[in-house]
Amino acid sequence: MAVARKNRELARLLRTGPFEAALDSAIAASGLSLGALCDRLAADGVSVSRTALSYWRNGRSRPERSESLKAVARLEEILGLPSSALLALLGTRRPRGRWVGHPAGSVDRWKLWPSSEPLLAAMHAPPDGQLAFLSVSDLLVVDEDSDVRRQRVRLVAEALTERVDRCMVYHEIVDDPSDLVPELVGVAFARRGRVRCDLATRQFVAEFLFDRPLMAGERAIVEYEVKLPLSVPMDNFYRRFTRPGALYTLQLRFVGRRPAWVRRYDRSGTDEVDRHVEDLWLGSAGTTSLVVPQVQAGTVGVRWVW
Repeated sequence: MAVARKNRELARLLRTGPFEAALDSAIAASGLSLGALCDRLAADGVSVSRTALSYWRNGRSRPERSESLKAVARLEEILGLPSSALLALLGTRRPRGRWVGHPAGSVDRWKLWPSSEPLLAAMHAPPDGQLAFLSVSDLLVVDEDSDVRRQRVRLVAEALTERVDRCMVYHEIVDDPSDLVPELVGVAFARRGRVRCDLATRQFVAEFLFDRPLMAGERAIVEYEVKLPLSVPMDNFYRRFTRPGALYTLQLRFVGRRPAWVRRYDRSGTDEVDRHVEDLWLGSAGTTSLVVPQVQAGTVGVRWVW
């Protein structure tokens, strides 16, 4: 029964992708190790390292060079797959160059979240430049007198390359002596993937899987909610952007006790200097909002005083 289920799953992945999931399933079903596959390929005059196979299998990289595509075609034979079953999932060659993943004004992800690299490597996070966020919306509800401190997020994403099947989101954990971490409490319009917290680097990373792989230019919406730690008073909130252009909206709602003032600030790139500082109007209902039609790469944040 288990074998039949695995075969059905492999057949489904060969129809829908993504490439790395189909390859992983096919290798697992074959029972062959990566070393054995490399030996079989080498015997046919095709040279591929175990590292390359591992990267293809977990989505860290994709075969694109002619020698790599030749290896994929031979893998189909070794794994007993129909001709071009894996090659078809690769689609067209992914665009190259800075303009694809790094438009003018962009900042590399690792520069904004330098401590996240080990965690992302462990999760085999997809490379930068596969997605652009057309809009990002945050709704933050803060009640310091009860068990309510939640962040609701709505993302509108556009694929920049072919067969993009996931997106990753990042949150920095508040420096909390109780070592409490954010909790992902809801996901809509996507499937929850892996969620990892690293207290040593104060990082929280979540993966969301699209219902189907997106082709270049296609768009998807993801909504999720995070319950934030409560042990220390909250007096600020910020979001970081690796690339310019997105519409960003922030709605803040303070329940019960209201702060004396709320102030917006921006930071450019990796700069630590506050720019565009302005006070935000806090209404009688304890609400305020912020709309940035086109963010720049860097940080948009608010801080308040109780």
